[in-house]
Amino acid sequence: MEIIKTDIEGLMIRLNKVLKDNRGFLAELAPLGMQDPFFSAGVKNVYISVANKKHIPRAGCLHKKTIENFYTLSGTALWFFWDTRKNSSTFNKVFSIILGSEPPSNARDPAITIEDSKMAHVYVPTGVYHVFLPLTDEPVAVLAMSSHPYDKEDYEKIDFKTIPKIKEKLEEYGIVI
Repeated sequence: MEIIKTDIEGLMIRLNKVLKDNRGFLAELAPLGMQDPFFSAGVKNVYISVANKKHIPRAGCLHKKTIENFYTLSGTALWFFWDTRKNSSTFNKVFSIILGSEPPSNARDPAITIEDSKMAHVYVPTGVYHVFLPLTDEPVAVLAMSSHPYDKEDYEKIDFKTIPKIKEKLEEYGIVI
């Protein structure tokens, strides 16, 4: 299992195995079960988020106490992660990546896709803002496993337009905000 370190302290991506054939694919999500270090804080909630509209953001929040693990199951999305933790060595850094079914032809960011027989498991520590925007007309389905049950007090919603240099990055993909 290959682990990719990102520009943000604690934000990690693991490449999980995908077995594909003409019928579809099977992807390992937690190859070590609950002994997996990515789940060391436990799993108290499992949910799915579906984005139906191209270029319209979903998620757009950070958590004060919850650690999240994400998998892009279908569709293709441009993900942004922003370190808002003032005590972090990577405070205010932004990391972007394309995750999902297949990368668009105009991809300017790294891409991890099921087409490449890999599924990204994204580990998001507390205080790291996350948002994704579909890049295709196909709905984007994201599975999330979080360390705490839903608690509206744990969420901090932030307008994705406030991410540093977001406007320029989105223009690379023909997205105008």
